[in-house]
Amino acid sequence: MILLSTNAQNIFWLGRYLTRIQYLCGQFPFKNNELALDYTHAFCLPAFDACSLNELILDPEQPASFHQQFQNAKNNIHDLRGVISTQSFSQLNQLLQQAELNAGFICDVCEECNDVLETEEDELLFLFFSLGQKMEQLDRQIRLKQGAEKTVQELDGLIESLDQQGMTSLPEAWEECKKQPNSMSYYHFSDHIGSLFELVRL
Repeated sequence: MILLSTNAQNIFWLGRYLTRIQYLCGQFPFKNNELALDYTHAFCLPAFDACSLNELILDPEQPASFHQQFQNAKNNIHDLRGVISTQSFSQLNQLLQQAELNAGFICDVCEECNDVLETEEDELLFLFFSLGQKMEQLDRQIRLKQGAEKTVQELDGLIESLDQQGMTSLPEAWEECKKQPNSMSYYHFSDHIGSLFELVRL
């Protein structure tokens, strides 16, 4: 198949948004003020304690809220119609409708959406989706000073697979990122990924 740059970006960002929501679901509601402030500072959010952060996450007008992040994921799914399998798209649509009827289902729905997408047989789609997942994890781990060893190992394998698919400049850029895994090197590598979303053939 032919995967256009917009499709590659959509599946990549869908992986990021679903991973972001799933992590937030695991932390919410924040109860410890110190942990809440760590999260707030890491993501530059306008909150000052656990209570205000919880209110922000539930406020549909806030970009970092469950609602807004889910809308981003939903838009990416709709843009992938005709790219993912008909069965997967139908399943995802049913899940999206559940969450729209009851916002309390967002966490469960995102996990199920993730499961559906991981069954896609198209190797390139799976690689870009997985890359989005792991880049989101690495971003969070760097921001929150969490251990990233497992994520780095998993990215090693993904970068190697993408190299075999023709994205031959990724390994060198990734090695540079690994030398100093901080926010600056991460964003440099992330920008490099963005520049590689060109026409890809499978």
